[in-house]
Amino acid sequence: QHEDADPLLKEEDEEDKKDEDSDDSTENNETPCYAKYSWLLWLHKHRKKIPGYGLYKLFRQASVYMVYVLFIMLLVYLLNQLDRYTISITAKYVGADVGFGELDCMPNVSQHELEENGLTRRYLVETLISECNKNTAIKNRRMCEEHEIVFPPSDSGNCSQDSENCSQVCKWGHDGAVGIKYQILAGPVFNNIYPLAGVFMGILADRFNRKILLGLSLLFWSIATGLTGFAQNYWMVVLFRMLLAIGAAGCSPFAVSILSDYFPPEFRGTALSIYYWGIYIGYSLAYAIGNSINIVLNWRWVFFISGIMGIALTPFVLFTIKEPERKKNSLTDDNTNEVQIHGNRFERRVKDLLSKMFLLLKTFIMPGMLTLCIAGGIRNAGGYVWAYNTQPFFSLKNSDTTIAAYMSVIPLVAGSIGAVVGGIISDVLVKGRGPAARIWVLIGSQLLAAPFAAGALFLPAPWCFLTLIPSNVIGEMWVGVTSAMIVDLAPTVIRTSSIALYLFIITVIGGNFNVLVPFLQKGLKHQMHGSETSQKYNSLRWAIFLTFPALYVVSSFLFLAAFFLMRIDLKIKKRRDNDRSGVI
Repeated sequence: QHEDADPLLKEEDEEDKKDEDSDDSTENNETPCYAKYSWLLWLHKHRKKIPGYGLYKLFRQASVYMVYVLFIMLLVYLLNQLDRYTISITAKYVGADVGFGELDCMPNVSQHELEENGLTRRYLVETLISECNKNTAIKNRRMCEEHEIVFPPSDSGNCSQDSENCSQVCKWGHDGAVGIKYQILAGPVFNNIYPLAGVFMGILADRFNRKILLGLSLLFWSIATGLTGFAQNYWMVVLFRMLLAIGAAGCSPFAVSILSDYFPPEFRGTALSIYYWGIYIGYSLAYAIGNSINIVLNWRWVFFISGIMGIALTPFVLFTIKEPERKKNSLTDDNTNEVQIHGNRFERRVKDLLSKMFLLLKTFIMPGMLTLCIAGGIRNAGGYVWAYNTQPFFSLKNSDTTIAAYMSVIPLVAGSIGAVVGGIISDVLVKGRGPAARIWVLIGSQLLAAPFAAGALFLPAPWCFLTLIPSNVIGEMWVGVTSAMIVDLAPTVIRTSSIALYLFIITVIGGNFNVLVPFLQKGLKHQMHGSETSQKYNSLRWAIFLTFPALYVVSSFLFLAAFFLMRIDLKIKKRRDNDRSGVI
């Protein structure tokens, strides 16, 4: 496939040269026909800096099959994110069925009783949840169990008018979205296994057929997702989520490696940017699919259908994707003559690995790099806390249908824009100012995003949802910028390893932060006034505030500290690169 694409690339390179020649002729007073339209002339001269130009060039040059491979990889990654966040959408109902989460007032009507009275599950999810779980008049267990409504619903109105049909439809049961067990399930159970398994998957990616490994990983985590629908207790859910983490860890190491060999360096960044859109697409789909299927069927079918989609995609990965030829790296690959001269191949590989590990360690203990990783971990913690608590928080005041309508669109559009805009702005700032200038994007974006993030907690609907648009657009700028800074700081021979270690650090730090939410909520609850429901809502709101927008602000100050320390790092990195180039 690369041989088929090469003529296209060569042809495009020739067109680029022609474009450059035309730019030179313009500068030499050879006025083009559209020169009288100054804005068109400006667009032509600066077309390579226009957002989307890289995407246009990629689709113009790449073969149909290369685009197909990119599309399949995008589907795989969005399913990876969908399966990862499904638990946060369905936790309330999972806990109610299998018995985990804090005790609260919950509906006491089975699916069978609903069907006997001609009612659908929508009545349970939208009406009975509001009547029992969100009712501010219910202050304790006794009031919950004595609470009565007309069931099945009739035109007579309330129980005082139709006492014969009044039923006690509430019980003191488990709310799976509240409590330490949910936070452990959502965060540490997944996020501590995922990066560790990712390191192992990265090693496999360098030695075996990657498309087969990717297909098997997809099949493995999809089966784990589907099996979650059969869970009968909390520990079964934990086990299947651990298996999901192991399988999902193989997604990016294999997919990114495949895409890097399919696309040449000049289009690799654009291709990977499209691939990483899967984060926002999958996260948004979790709300759309999770809420809609749970309303129509039940939470178990959410996992069944999510798993089936991954299983259905597996044959396309295994049988339609061709393993690309690996691109050689002159700095790391051995050749026969060198092996004969320097001795045993295995010994050389071990020495090379140890030297790179030592260089990696020296790089990450540099003051600026270490501070940058800590700041990234704190910022990532705020994102994880919100991702795992969005549905539990919004569901206290809004229906699942309303949440699905907004959250299936806002993260997708706003998050994608933010990730791209951040990279563009940082690229502009870095010219003439050095790599450290990128950090001002991190500082400014997090300070600006924090008030909008807080608005999601304190504003009424629909503004609590709409304020997430600027929060995501501005707040997500950090994603691409920090990766670019790691590349700027890391020595050339360990750039890939540096990115992997950086992602490992921020995942471990950020992925465990959400366990603080229930402890903060419990401590703050005693300071709140009003009914039990009001206390629960306000204490959760302030607990999330301290671990979501407040962490944005904390991270910005840490990014500021990294800016001053990074000047030292850049001098160290320049000296090391010069030393290594002298040795080579």
